[in-house]
Amino acid sequence: MNNTSNSSWVCKGYKEEPHPEIEIEWDESCPICARNRKSPISKKKSTFPPGIVIATVALLAFLGGSGWLLYSMFTQNLSNEPTTDQLNESITQIEDYGWEAERFTRGQRTLFPGKGNPNRDRGIKALMQGDYSNAVNLFKRAVEANRNDPEVLIFYNNALARQKDNPLTLAVVVPVEGRVTSAEEMLRGVAQAQHQFNISGGTNEQLLEIVIANDGNNPENAEKVARELIKDPSILGVIGHNSSSASQAGLDVYEQAGMAMISPTSTSTSLKGNVFFRTVPSDAAAGEKLAQYVTNKLNLDKVVIFYNPNSNYSTSLQEAFANSFEGNVVKKIDMSQPNLNAGVEVSSSVFQGQAQAALLFPDTKHTGVVIEIARANASLSAEQRLKLIGGDALYSPTTLTAGGEAVEGLVLAVPWFAESSQSQNFIAAGNKQWGGLVNWRTAMSFDATQAFIKAFSNNTSRSSILNQLRQVKLSSTETSGDEVEFTSEGERQSEPILVKAVRGGFVRPKNSSFGFKLVTE
Repeated sequence: MNNTSNSSWVCKGYKEEPHPEIEIEWDESCPICARNRKSPISKKKSTFPPGIVIATVALLAFLGGSGWLLYSMFTQNLSNEPTTDQLNESITQIEDYGWEAERFTRGQRTLFPGKGNPNRDRGIKALMQGDYSNAVNLFKRAVEANRNDPEVLIFYNNALARQKDNPLTLAVVVPVEGRVTSAEEMLRGVAQAQHQFNISGGTNEQLLEIVIANDGNNPENAEKVARELIKDPSILGVIGHNSSSASQAGLDVYEQAGMAMISPTSTSTSLKGNVFFRTVPSDAAAGEKLAQYVTNKLNLDKVVIFYNPNSNYSTSLQEAFANSFEGNVVKKIDMSQPNLNAGVEVSSSVFQGQAQAALLFPDTKHTGVVIEIARANASLSAEQRLKLIGGDALYSPTTLTAGGEAVEGLVLAVPWFAESSQSQNFIAAGNKQWGGLVNWRTAMSFDATQAFIKAFSNNTSRSSILNQLRQVKLSSTETSGDEVEFTSEGERQSEPILVKAVRGGFVRPKNSSFGFKLVTE
């Protein structure tokens, strides 16, 4: 994030192909449909100007039959150039899955069709035809055309892996629907680790191939995606899922198959199993860190908690905080209520409950409610306002751009931060690869992929990887900054970092005056 503009725009997709509202930075295109703020709302192409049509008809009439023949040949040639949609619909011969094949890709389709990239589309066609050499060259050009797109870098490396033959294959499950930014952040970490591994020659003459799957953060879809993945004998392990609820649904399936999963973003303490690992600190660690901060640094002893009792993540985080907090939780409020009145709840918490801080633990679906709470809090006088404390779900550009002054001072517990001294080598590599700063989802996804790579052996199998992960030790030079070693329960031995929303800040969106900085006091 950096700051070059003052506003944003909202995209709802094309009239013919609508999608959920997504806030886009002012000078950028929508990552879902590729519209920019000046694009028409319809995909229907405009007709030729009348003057051109009349001139063309006159010319064809003058040329007679030969003119119509030339016209026919010309238009036929144009129609033979495949569109992205045509490629996705017609190319199905590469190892497709039985349930909703459009949710999976090794390179046979894009999961981000709104991003126009002709070389990517030609690379897809070459890959499907088994022309791996040509696919490598075309995907390489696609990467050069959009260096910030992790999907095309994965496709490039997949083509390299298939050209080498007998690839080692992992899957990554991301929420393309609804949480496209989180999906791409996770994919950047996976792609960076894959690329680093492949260009260094891989291991035992084998390179790494990645299957991308989309579960939309929906537990029902997550279970079905997992069932498809375990049926694919080439897949050795899974990176994902994103939300804790989706990870729980997938974990139940992977347990049955004995296939390891490493989640880079799911923090719920309810996630436990023989095949479960994560590179992100759990909610237990985050809750304890925040409780210590409120008690020891802020010297506060009365708080109100806003959370969603129907979310594994939200419930887990609020329980972890409450169990570690030595003060008094005056009230717990269900922020998923459709008729929630943020102003009333904030006022009653302050004037009746005498709360001094609000703990904000939304799931990914209710982060917008936090902005309402923050605005209601900002309407109080300075001495009456609640200190705002939250979990990593709120670490996003939208929190800063939508919240503005209302979220100034918000403190979050996050797994990783770009300003930390131990993160600088990874920051430099990420900036070189992607042309900008990366965030904790990218860092934790990189570490998850690195852990799997470390577990590869001379005769790699699902069972060998599972055994090796229990013994994996990654130094700080092999990760995004901190060592990786798992406990017997699959937990990473690390603790969260506290960051604060301030004017300026080390990490700041282009269209915001506010950013996040490391809490050092």
